[in-house]
Formats: sequence, structure tokens, C-alpha cells
Amino acid sequence: MKEEYVLSKVTQLLEERGWTLYRLAKEADISYSTLSNTFHRNNVPSVSTLMRVCDGLGITLSEFFDEEGTAVKKLTVADQQLLADFHRLPREEKRLVNAYMQGLLKISSAHADEDDIQPSSDDEGEPVGL
Repeated sequence: MKEEYVLSKVTQLLEERGWTLYRLAKEADISYSTLSNTFHRNNVPSVSTLMRVCDGLGITLSEFFDEEGTAVKKLTVADQQLLADFHRLPREEKRLVNAYMQGLLKISSAHADEDDIQPSSDDEGEPVGL
């Protein structure tokens, strides 16, 4: 596997999510300068950095290198902790967590789509709601 694969794969995953390097740095708990220098110098990140990148992206290292999409989805450490905490909740609180998650997903989706939506016009040609 060529060295360029790693950086191009990270770039692809960022584009799929609509993320910037800065967002990845925050999600992966890596300094922005480390990621930025890696990309600008076309350096392949260390294994430990790549593992943190994968964790930030919510994927495993094996999923990262799975070009054919055949890897079985394995839970990250953060995913495992989230599920363990969820299973300890009473039924009603689980329902509330599910509702909260659905609300967050709607908000996240709306923010991602905001740039794609053009303001509607009323009959007089003025933007609606302004």
C-alpha cells in the first residue's frame, strides 16, 4: 500500500463528513498543528496518531484500511463506553436519551444542509422570514 493512501483516505473521510482538519483535531484530541504539518508536508502519521484519527472519525484502524468495505464494524473504545453507560440507565431514561440523540441528529443535519438551502421568495420577490 502506498504512503499517499493514508493522507488521501483521511481527506476522503473528512470530505464525506464535511469536516475540516480543525474539527478532526478536536474530535481526535490531537493538536491542529500536528495534523496540519502532517498534511502540508505529506508525511504519513505515526500509528498512534492514525489510531487517534480513526477514533476521532468513529472508525477502527481495520475499517480505515478496508478498501473493499468487507471489515466488520467494531466499536471504538468511546462507543463501548457509551453503550455500557446506556445499558446502566433505567428504561425511561433510555427513551429520553434516544429522543435527545434524534434531536441532535436533526440539528446536525440542518446545520450541514444550511449552506445548500437558498432562501425562498414570496410573491413580491423578497426573501421569506427576513
